[in-house]
Amino acid sequence: MSEPEDRGKLELAAPVKAFLAQLYRDPRYLLVGTTMRLGREKISFIESCAVFSAAGEAQGQLLLNREYARRGRPDGERPYGYDSLLDYYLSRQTNGLLELDEEELSALRDESWQYYVRRNFDFQIGDYDQAREDAEHNLGLLNLVEHSEAAEETKWGFLKWWPWIERDRAVAQALLDLLENDLEQAATELYRVGRRIEQYGARHEERYRQEEGDNRSICEAMEEHVSALVEVLRQEEGLPVCLEERIDQAAARGDEEEVERLRAELIRRTISDEP
Repeated sequence: MSEPEDRGKLELAAPVKAFLAQLYRDPRYLLVGTTMRLGREKISFIESCAVFSAAGEAQGQLLLNREYARRGRPDGERPYGYDSLLDYYLSRQTNGLLELDEEELSALRDESWQYYVRRNFDFQIGDYDQAREDAEHNLGLLNLVEHSEAAEETKWGFLKWWPWIERDRAVAQALLDLLENDLEQAATELYRVGRRIEQYGARHEERYRQEEGDNRSICEAMEEHVSALVEVLRQEEGLPVCLEERIDQAAARGDEEEVERLRAELIRRTISDEP
């Protein structure tokens, strides 16, 4: 594949930054229904956290540095001498299912929350490498619980959040691709995650239907967020319609000749990108 035009080492466009600021806030304050006063303006926490931390610090950078380790487990601890509880339990896995009692599951929930909070700060300060790693950590944690001997209802308490975490992983990866000027790969990443979330929602439709409140619409909300980001990136960063989406569009309108042409192009690009 030919090298894309050099766009310079990215400074994301202001509308893209604004969108990310709306999507990624300090989650510890999102549900607080009170207001605070900043200067002469009365601003609700849910709005002010897009710009300020709870301490009024821009982007939450100082709060993040004070409260969270930037690498490894966010609280800086090394449970049982490992980098995280996930690493510890992975070391205990054998061919059989891992046994986890309620106390251990609760500790894993606490660890996943720490990584989630830091992940939001990662996006706020533009550390997309760490955002991706923190999302991958929690995806690994979900996989650990899924393959344990926990009850199905207990597993679902973890697994229902997969679309949210996978959205964040894909968004972080797409932004990294964008920063490397690989617009096609960024577009492909976002298109694929939208499809995966849609399929996950269809596969677990009945379970989500039984959820209360906003939890029953997690997949729909995540799809909407990805679609909205794609639109912003197309307007501001020239994000293309990726080949895979063009293939699906051609298939939907019954244009078999175009489908075959695009599939051949996809194969050609895949082969040319192989080492």
